[in-house]
Amino acid sequence: MLDNNNDSKSNFRKTAKTVFYITAVLFVALICKLFVLQVIESQKYATLSDKNRIRVYPIVQRRGRIISADGKVLARNRQRYRLSIESCKEEEFRKDLSLIASQISIPNDEIQKFLDIRKKTPRYTPIIVKDELSWDEYSKIAMIFYKLSHISLENSFTREYLNPIEFGHIIGYTSRSKDYLRFLSGETGIEAFLDEQLVGIPGNMKIEINSVGKKMRVIDSVAPVNGEDVTITINAEIQKYVYDELSKEKAGACVVLDITDGSVVALCSVPGFDTNPMSSKISKKQWTDLQNDPLKPLMNRAINGVYPPGSVFKIVTVLAALDKKIISPKDTIFCSGGVVVDGHTFHCWKRHGHGKVNAYDALRFSCDCYIFEVARRLGINTIVEYAQKLGFGEKTGIEIPNESSGLLPSKRWKLLRYGSSWKPYETIITAIGQGALLTTLIQSATMMGKIYSNNYAFRPSLVKKTRENIEKLLKNPINSENIGVIKEALYQVCNAGGTASASCHTEYGISGKTGSSQVRRLKEGEAGMSQNAFPWHLRDHAFFVGCAPYKEPKYVVAVMVEHGGSGSAKAAPIARRIFDKLILGDKTKENESNVDNEIKSRKK
Repeated sequence: MLDNNNDSKSNFRKTAKTVFYITAVLFVALICKLFVLQVIESQKYATLSDKNRIRVYPIVQRRGRIISADGKVLARNRQRYRLSIESCKEEEFRKDLSLIASQISIPNDEIQKFLDIRKKTPRYTPIIVKDELSWDEYSKIAMIFYKLSHISLENSFTREYLNPIEFGHIIGYTSRSKDYLRFLSGETGIEAFLDEQLVGIPGNMKIEINSVGKKMRVIDSVAPVNGEDVTITINAEIQKYVYDELSKEKAGACVVLDITDGSVVALCSVPGFDTNPMSSKISKKQWTDLQNDPLKPLMNRAINGVYPPGSVFKIVTVLAALDKKIISPKDTIFCSGGVVVDGHTFHCWKRHGHGKVNAYDALRFSCDCYIFEVARRLGINTIVEYAQKLGFGEKTGIEIPNESSGLLPSKRWKLLRYGSSWKPYETIITAIGQGALLTTLIQSATMMGKIYSNNYAFRPSLVKKTRENIEKLLKNPINSENIGVIKEALYQVCNAGGTASASCHTEYGISGKTGSSQVRRLKEGEAGMSQNAFPWHLRDHAFFVGCAPYKEPKYVVAVMVEHGGSGSAKAAPIARRIFDKLILGDKTKENESNVDNEIKSRKK
């Protein structure tokens, strides 16, 4: 009996020890777990708790304005309001959506779309109902705001462009980002090129919510950083004047540069387009109409359009010949009206010829036969070399995306492109600005800037250069003696019976070069016919590039009239009026009348 009691006591002690050890182990484990939860992983669970308790709402920043050199605001923001509804329970979602639809117009298919989106959207994530509420819509929603449990009314901005058609190709337009922030980002033009400077940084607001998702209080907020304002070199008054002048034609472009620093004073492409719908919500029909318009209003003809430059390119050929000492300024070449190359006759535009022609006459009268001969002596490689020095065949670097580089044809290019050798006739037609050669209008303007600044490094810019940058450009001069010949010849074009004398002879002195480039090969019997005899789309493109005033060159003006026919008849008169506006200001209309009378008297 005694032994049984001892055994029972022994078993009890063993059981008690086991329970004690197990309890101790469990207690230590509990302590360790609490340590892990409250110390090691405290931040993790605090974050999870905050996610359930705190909502972070963005505060949209204001995009920077774009301002012209003369202080005109070209792009600004209009305040709007964004209406969004959180992805909550379907019953609550439907109730809020129904109340909203009772106050502002929401089509039935849109309501169904929001219901479908809610199913795929995480709980309490905002769904945008309308991005740009008008003030009237905002007021109606505000009146019933107390009845709505899961909606938000936030500040929003839409981009507004002043004079959008005249400035559209320069300023460009914006679109909204695809995320919930829906802030404005640049798509084209200056808006895209300087987007990082203009866009700014969004802020945020932390709001505490209760268990049913109702907003209780603001815990913290970070103010947005608004985008910087940007001032560009464009003169708004000149830009509008240039656009109005160009708009008298179906299609064309113009570039105005300040020679002193490369600033772009005006850059126009006609026809233009309204950028305001592009930055808000353009309709499918509007977009289709713009894309299908045969005049291609979306194309920036000044920097994206590529054309054979015609006789404007003769400046390159003559400068190369002088620089390489192929010919001296006063050496003459006889123009009989045509030359035979590779068994084909290539005519001068003046069929009975110019007679004896020197370098000055070649540019003044735009003699093709002179250019044919010096091109034959130069060879295509030298012509390409000088064309590149003067800015052709490469982008100028202007601050607008998608600039075209044009095309400088060469022996290597033809071999790679067509697998065939270069022919002598291709050299002479390239030298007069025809054939496979393609350039942009801003390249032609840049060429004139290089010549009149006596600086191969001259570059156009829409953003004001610093003094340091300007000084860096003054280290690559052109041979001044040969440049002097070119400048004198271009002055004679406008003032000594040259191709632009009828329209560009002025007291202050314009120097320039006319050009016409064929869009097709003439058929038999068409040579010498008036351009007006052809349908518009088959007429030559008309060019003029010039500089003024003569004694102290300040501005370059380059004009292209698409299918204008003749550079002297179409492009030069437009350039003259623009120069008058730049130099004479308010006296422009009086001078326009005098020019018209002078042209009429010369025609008689």
